[in-house]
Order: sequence, then C-alpha cells, then structure tokens
Amino acid sequence: MTLPNDTSYLVEGANQVPKQEFLSTLSRVYEGHGTAIVFIEQHILSALNRLGIAARDFGRDKGVIGVFLFQNIINYVSADNVVYILNPDMSNVRSVVVHLLSYTQRFPSAKPTILYVPQKTLIAEQVMEDEFKLSQRFPTLHIASLDLDYVFLEEKVFTMELPLSFKSVFAEGDLSNLTWIARLLLKLQTGRFGAIRHIRGKGSHAAKVVQLLQRMQNDTGNDFITDIPSEVETLIIIDRSVDFITPLMTQLTYEGLIDELYNIENCEAQFPFSLGESSGVGASERVLLNSTDRMFAEIRDKNFAGVGSVLYQKSLWVKQNYDKRKEVHHLKELKEFMKGLPEMQEMHRLIGIHTNVATEISKTTQSTDFRKRILIEQNIIQQISESDTLKYIEDLVFRKEKFENVLRLLALLSLVNGGLRERELLSLKENMMLAYGIPHVITTFFLLERCGLLCVQSGKGSSYRSVFKQLQTWNASVADEQPNDTAYAYRGYAPPLVRMVDTLLRNPQAWDAEDDAVSLLPGEKKELLNDVEVAATTKAAIVFVIGGITASEVSALRFVEERLSSGATPHRLFIGATDLISGNRMIRSLLPFEPSR
Repeated sequence: MTLPNDTSYLVEGANQVPKQEFLSTLSRVYEGHGTAIVFIEQHILSALNRLGIAARDFGRDKGVIGVFLFQNIINYVSADNVVYILNPDMSNVRSVVVHLLSYTQRFPSAKPTILYVPQKTLIAEQVMEDEFKLSQRFPTLHIASLDLDYVFLEEKVFTMELPLSFKSVFAEGDLSNLTWIARLLLKLQTGRFGAIRHIRGKGSHAAKVVQLLQRMQNDTGNDFITDIPSEVETLIIIDRSVDFITPLMTQLTYEGLIDELYNIENCEAQFPFSLGESSGVGASERVLLNSTDRMFAEIRDKNFAGVGSVLYQKSLWVKQNYDKRKEVHHLKELKEFMKGLPEMQEMHRLIGIHTNVATEISKTTQSTDFRKRILIEQNIIQQISESDTLKYIEDLVFRKEKFENVLRLLALLSLVNGGLRERELLSLKENMMLAYGIPHVITTFFLLERCGLLCVQSGKGSSYRSVFKQLQTWNASVADEQPNDTAYAYRGYAPPLVRMVDTLLRNPQAWDAEDDAVSLLPGEKKELLNDVEVAATTKAAIVFVIGGITASEVSALRFVEERLSSGATPHRLFIGATDLISGNRMIRSLLPFEPSR
C-alpha cells in the first residue's frame, strides 16, 4: 500500500471535473438501452485510472457487462450495445470499422456507438462514410464526442493524453488538435484558474491556438469572466517545432531514463525484472510512478548520477529509525515508535523498489554502447566530429540497431546542421533500405521531412549556432548532484524551450526583444491580453507544449520554478502538454508499420 499524502488529494481534486464529465456522458449512451460491451484504447483506460475511474465504474448497474481493450483480438461477448472509446486518428478509424464488422457479424442485432475522445472530427466521419458506407451498413450507428480533454497526472502537471498529436499536427497537418487545445485552455480559465492576463504563443501552431482562443473568448462574451478569481499571470503556449532537438536527446534524469528504457504511460511502468520479494509488486504488474511515492518524488528530477547517494542516505535514515526501538523503555515511547512504524515500513519498501530499478538502469548507463551514444549526441550538439558521427550512424545501420534509435540520431544531426549533405543522406538512405526494408524507409523519410526533422542542406546554413551561443545550451561544468543550471537534466545540454520559459518568467519584456530567447527560436509569435487582476499573491504561470513534452524537460521546468521561488519572486508553474513523450515514442509515432530487423 502507498500512504496517502497531501499531493494525492490535490490531484484527485483537480481531476474531479473531467471525471464527472466523463461518467455523465458515458452513462447517457447506454443507460436504459439494455446491456452494453465497451472496447477502449489502452492509453485512455490508463488515463481514466488517473481520474480514479476503474472498469467497474463504467456502470454495471446500468447494463455494462464487459470492458475490454480495443485490439486486434476481439472479445465476442453478446450485448445489446457495442461501444467504442477511441481517439479519432486515421489508424483507429480504419481499425474500428474492421472490428465492428467482425463483431456485428457474430451479433447482428447489436447497436454500435463510437465515442471519440476528446472530440469527433469531420474527417473521421467522412472517411467512415466515403470509404466504408457505415451509415448504410449500420442505420443505428451513433457517433459522438466523449469530452475527456485533460488529466492531471500531478498537482501541477496535466496532459490531454493524445499520444499521436505530434504526428497529427506536424506530419499530417490535422488542425483539429489545435481546436481541442484552445477549447481546453478556455475551459481551464472558466472552470479552474480564472481568466489569464497574458497569453502568449510561440511557433506557428501556438500562434494559431492563441487566435482560436481569442475567437472562443469573444464568442463566449461576458460569460468568459467567471466568479473564479484569476490565479494565473501568464500562459505560454509553445510549438514542439520551436525545439525539436531536445526530445531527440537521451534523457538523463531518473524519471527520464525509466521512460527511455521501460516506457512510462500515465505514470505507470512495467519492469522486465523482479523488484524484490518485499516490494509487493508482481512480475507482470505495473508500478505507479508519481508523487504519492515519496521516494520517487524525491529522486525523479535528479540526474541519474546523483540517485544512488540519495537512496543510500534514505536507507541509513530508515535503519537509524528502526534502531530506535532498542532505546524504547516506557509505554509512551513505545506508542510513539509504533506511530511512526508504518511510514518507516513503507519507506523501506519504496527504497527497495527504487534501488532495484536504479541497479538495472546502471547496467545500461555503464555499458560501452550507452556511453558511446551519449558522447555522439554531445558531439552533435557541440557541432564537432561530424565524420565520427556519420560513421557511428552507419555502424548502427549495419548492425540493424532499432530503427527509431538510428532515426533519432539522424534527425538530431540534421536539425543541428541545417540538414545533411545530399550525397551523405542518399548513402545512408540506401543502406537503411537494405537493412530495414524499402517501404519502411521511404515512407518514414517522407514523414520526417514533412515534420521538418530531416532535410538536405540548402546552403543557407543553420540558425542553431546563434541559438547555441545566445541561449548557452551547452554547459560542461554543470554539477550532477547539486546543479545550478537546467543543463543537469541532460548532463550539459540545456533545453532551449526551458531556457525561453526561464527568460520570460524572469523578464516578461523579453517577449518583445529582437535579440532575446523568444526571437532567436524558430516560429512566429502571437499575444492575447485579458484585462483582469490576478488575485494570487504568488505568481503563477502555465506552460503548454503542442506536440508533447519529455519527463526531463518537466524536471528542468520544476528546477526553474524552484530557483525562481527561492528568489524575490515566488512562482508556481503548471506544466501542460498534448502528451508526455520520449524521443522513441515521438519517432515511433511516425513509423507506418513495425520495421523489419
């Protein structure tokens, strides 16, 4: 069991609105219409768990007889209604048609309902009608929206849980995501934070969101200003394209490395090794990784190099507290000792879990292959030893390393250098087609180029050098254990996105400066001002990233918040994104299908 703390109650409170909205909408779909079976995407079900909604809460008393994951293997359970809960991605649109046809072939009388999260889209409905004629096949088909547009994972971290938002926005040009973001930001103002005084967007998509938000506020009229006191001074909306480089770098915080190596989804991870007999975690169970785990909360944001010493110090603390039982001589002392015993036992269990995880991670981080990759990434960032980098990438291709690992380095090199020389790019592409298959490589290269992650050098040079110098994105002297710079999260590399946020929070006038962080980074900017007074004594800001944010960037932003709060201007920083991403998940979302190896 995990002992409750104040943070868990704060998160639960922040999630009450989306929780009630979801359950209310869902119950209206099948209540009073007989039995129902629900098929739902895994990541949406995980998000619902964070809201405190389990499968049993879907309404067994209202006729729901089964909740199953939406996957290729179909659970054939007879019901009067079959309900699908999905994101309206094109891959899902086609998959749900196949799934529905198969299910209704077995149970022809089942009435189908498709609930798209957070909103149904015109293009999804058009594809279903134009390609599959679903309204003719299923006259009773009901397609609707299920308004689940944000989940607070922590007290000050929320996401929209849109794992394909990066591909949708940057590769496919689907602007419906931008409308959803604007709706969410309006909802957060009218129902959670009050009207926000300064709303700023950096990057073309962020500027579009500001424009949409302004239109929505105007349409809402006076109702936009609610009785909720204005809590937030500034909202900074940022395109992922403003800083494509950072997600491609290997994360080096504790939480970031867990995500890189084992994949964190909705604050949960499954480890392919034992966490110890005393952990209380089974071999196939997922482990909750958020601030309810007090040990994880203390080490999640640290550079991995400093995690071992913290775990050791905590284990000494637990041992010293256990040893105090030898000093107990009176009943009153025994009562005091027993009062603190559950906390010590829980901390002992958590230390054991994270010691096992850290031990397994260190096997990777101490390996020759891992150290070499980090060195290559740092060489790319510093624009040195390009020939060694190309040779290393060629060697990865020759060894048929994971496709996404190769593409991450290739895209990183292209972004930093303003593209690759045509001859080198063609040579790499040919070798990759031999290693991974022609269709995989051609389609993926097309999508990488469309996103702006890969290109041929045009002769204009790269703007990265000026960004590198002005924002000081490389700091070789940063300390791992007692850092004084956000560069600690990537052991020397400071994320430009974080540098920009830090600059704007310290000096809001930097927004208009021609030679400061905002102007140096790519993309247009747009601003919206609301004439409101902020009631809070501590300044609060929201940073929202379109296309996703990494765990290590979140750690770096927390570092910014902590440093600001230790100075003369205390800040509270809320962090939002379309999804929490890693470089592998970002690249993998662009792969048309699993590459051959």
